[in-house]
Amino acid sequence: MRLILVRHGQSQADEGYQGNDPGLTDLGKQQAERLGRWLREYEPGITLLVSSTVRVARETTSIISRYVNAPVNLDDDLRETERDLLMELPRLVHPADSGPHYYILPHDNYYQRFAEQTRRAMNRMLENPSAVKTVVAVCHSGTSSTMLRMLLRCHHLHIAMNHTAMHHLTWQDGLWDLRGVNYAPHLVPDLLS
Repeated sequence: MRLILVRHGQSQADEGYQGNDPGLTDLGKQQAERLGRWLREYEPGITLLVSSTVRVARETTSIISRYVNAPVNLDDDLRETERDLLMELPRLVHPADSGPHYYILPHDNYYQRFAEQTRRAMNRMLENPSAVKTVVAVCHSGTSSTMLRMLLRCHHLHIAMNHTAMHHLTWQDGLWDLRGVNYAPHLVPDLLS
């Protein structure tokens, strides 16, 4: 099984849009077009596209689906956090320490609740991991990076992600093979955001 976690294209919110559910900018549409073409060429076995219900993710998925012949499912549990996730991540007391007894957890357990929401979506995507399939999840930086943290079992790790970049993993022989983090081979430097 292959799991490709994609951040949506650049949002109008990045350009000051004040509405409730911003769409993609022109740059975001270009990013999604390039990703769709790249997926068609380099990931021909995609069996499912899963999208957050948020408009930028739906628009990104719609563009990708022009290039990828796979069914599209919407999943509300892939929506982004409403808080600055970097401030909510568990912290280690010392960089060399490991184990849950060395974590400092934020006071209201917000990250744990967000991680559980994200886990529900991930569990649906990974229902039958031994099946030969490729799932592309189009969501948000915080959501996809939280899924990656869950798979790595390393919640005290901040993972940056550009628009339409991918976290790319393969499940084989009882192991996750991490192929790419913030992987964006489809984007030229002028399109990175």
